[in-house]
Amino acid sequence: MSEPNVYIHDPSLKYPDKDFVHMIKNEKVHDYVYDENFPYRLKDPKNKFIQFLFRVVILLIVKPACYVRYLLRIRGKGNIRKYKRIAGKKGMITICNHTTEWDVLFVMTSRFFHFAEFPMWQEGAEGKSGDFYRHAGGIVLPTYSYKGMNYAYEAMREVVKEGKWLHVFPEAACWAFYPAIRQFRNGVFKLAVEEEMPILPMVVKYRPNNFIYKIFKKHPNATLIIGEPLMPNTSLDVRERISDLMNRSRIEMMNLLGLDEATNEKVRESLPKYHVEEKNSLF
Repeated sequence: MSEPNVYIHDPSLKYPDKDFVHMIKNEKVHDYVYDENFPYRLKDPKNKFIQFLFRVVILLIVKPACYVRYLLRIRGKGNIRKYKRIAGKKGMITICNHTTEWDVLFVMTSRFFHFAEFPMWQEGAEGKSGDFYRHAGGIVLPTYSYKGMNYAYEAMREVVKEGKWLHVFPEAACWAFYPAIRQFRNGVFKLAVEEEMPILPMVVKYRPNNFIYKIFKKHPNATLIIGEPLMPNTSLDVRERISDLMNRSRIEMMNLLGLDEATNEKVRESLPKYHVEEKNSLF
């Protein structure tokens, strides 16, 4: 692949010059203590009922809105069935690039009446929309507490052990309409190796608006592309197994976007950047 073939929605949009830095800044309205008593994953009866109501709204209103707002297309649904044949009753682990607050809804739209649980960053949980995302399935991932991170990781493990759906954004931060693949955190791949489960990679790829939509739509059109399930390579030792699964997943996601490593890097280098100061985040 010599020349990148990607759609850049806003060529003037600037991105952080460091990976894992969020573009969205949230006003803090909650002040949580991340210890063994904090509900990283909402499981009590009251919150489970609220979560059920949220899922009804997502099913009836929000999922259809994905098709209206982004003219959503979904390709590769057969790979979900392939994944389930491999994983059996173990649940499901999916990953995707993180380019809008809507992309977790794109992912959930790929399976009718199925709802994923997903780790969410600490600042997002403490912001104004934190309660909404937690009731939609968010698992709080404290980014400034080692102990809290471990509790959140075990909450993620609970999801797959219960045979449910865990969705993770390995790029960690949301960068608006970003057309390439960024660096990954390895937590979800470590979990897949420990639980001997496959990873199902997906990507959101954007398309330009055509015809009358150019006048009325500010957002690009979106396609969710579902790739092949990837199993950990059991011939490697555990540390290498995690790194190998992460690298193969990243390559698969670049391929789904129509990129290889060289063209992916070329796209990344071509995009405007702004400088961010280092933070003392653990994540």
